[in-house]
Parts: sequence; structure tokens; C-alpha cells
Amino acid sequence: MPDGILFVVGTGPGSEAYMAPAAGHAISSADYVCGYKPYLEQIEHLIPATAQVFSNGMTGEKERVEKALAAMEQGQRVALVCGGDASLYSLASLVFELAHAPDAIEVIPGITAAMAASARLGAPIADDLAIISMSDLLTPWELIRKRIEAVNSGDFVCAIYNPRSKKRTSQLAHTVQRFMAERGDLACGFVRHCYREGEHTWTGYLSQLDLENIDMSTLVMVGSTRTILKNGKLVTPRGYTAKYGERE
Repeated sequence: MPDGILFVVGTGPGSEAYMAPAAGHAISSADYVCGYKPYLEQIEHLIPATAQVFSNGMTGEKERVEKALAAMEQGQRVALVCGGDASLYSLASLVFELAHAPDAIEVIPGITAAMAASARLGAPIADDLAIISMSDLLTPWELIRKRIEAVNSGDFVCAIYNPRSKKRTSQLAHTVQRFMAERGDLACGFVRHCYREGEHTWTGYLSQLDLENIDMSTLVMVGSTRTILKNGKLVTPRGYTAKYGERE
């Protein structure tokens, strides 16, 4: 039986224009394509007519990985499709946890929501960055709380994933309160449906942040104490002007 290969790919932040070309090639040349149903619907036109397809819904992550690994072990060329970047809050780690032949796995890097939102909001990510998810489905809330305080301690720019859902409403409010208590009224912003139809961006300060306007399709970006709001854009100085001077 010929050696199979498994490509773990991300669809990028939204628009197909921002999907890595290597990811698109892995999908279009696959014998077997596996993924969360809404993600596969986005890239349906890239899937070969001859490819076998497996899709399922929320909480079916382990089954998707197992199906992809089994197809790879049977000698097939497999594309496991994830949202955003396959490594961040996604399935790449689970693939390696469950795999018997890790050398046959290739993770294709993509654009994650933090980088996409940063580009839409200005240039908030120019210095050290912390990324935190507010979802306590897999990470205990007490551990998330400790990480929030670590962000404060290090004065990091912070990208917040999964900020608020219909059932989970208190975590983001707690985070905002702790950031303001320790570091003041920081410049911040959010992007909903980044690079997708209905995209909406906002910038301002933590005291102005409308939590009711934020959902699971939103990425919240909170600056450090050095981040400024300039002409509606978030800007975190890298330090070039302090070292070399202002533009003449």
C-alpha cells in the first residue's frame, strides 16, 4: 500500500483570498477531505469531485481527526480542514496526539484571527502579544483568570478569542474590569466577521466597549499601555520613533 499523507490546513480568516495557496492546493489535490461542515461549505468548490468527504458538527473534533488519520493510514492523500490557522485553538495538536505516524503529517500555516483583525484595526500587534480564549469548554475558568492577570503583569497587547456567547456572558466583562483596574482605560477594538460579508470594525477605549455588541464571531483586541488610538486606528509603537526620532 502506498504511503498516505495528511495535510492539516486552515481556511484563513474569512475571504478565500487570504487562504494560504498551499492550503488550497492540499484541498484540491486530496483523495479524502474531512472537516467541520460549515468550513467545508466555504471551500466546496475546491474539493475534487472524486474525493471522499466526511463532515460533522460541533463537538465532533475527535471523530474528524480519527477519520482523517485512518484515511491517511490507508494510503490516501488527506486534507483535514480547520478554520483560521490549523495550529491555534484548532486540530493540529490533536492530530499529533492521536497519530501513530507523525512523519506523514504536514501542518500548513495560515492566517489566524488575531493577525487578520490586527490588520483591520490598524497596527496594534507590533510588540509582544498574548492570545487568550474566553471559552472554558476545554480550559478551566480559574486558569483563564490567572492568564488574564499574567497579561496585566506583562502589559501585553491581548487578542481575545471566543469572547462572549449567549450562555457565556460574564468572562469578557471580568477581563475588561481587571484590565481597567490594573492598567487603566486601554485603547481597544474589535472585528466581527473579519474578511467576511457583514464585517464590522470598532475602535475606542475599554470604558466605551459595548459588550452586548460582541459575540463568538468577534475578535476583541486590547492594547498595552503604550497603544494609542490615532485617526481611528489602534497603533502600538514598536519603538522606532523613540530610537530614531520623528519624521521630519
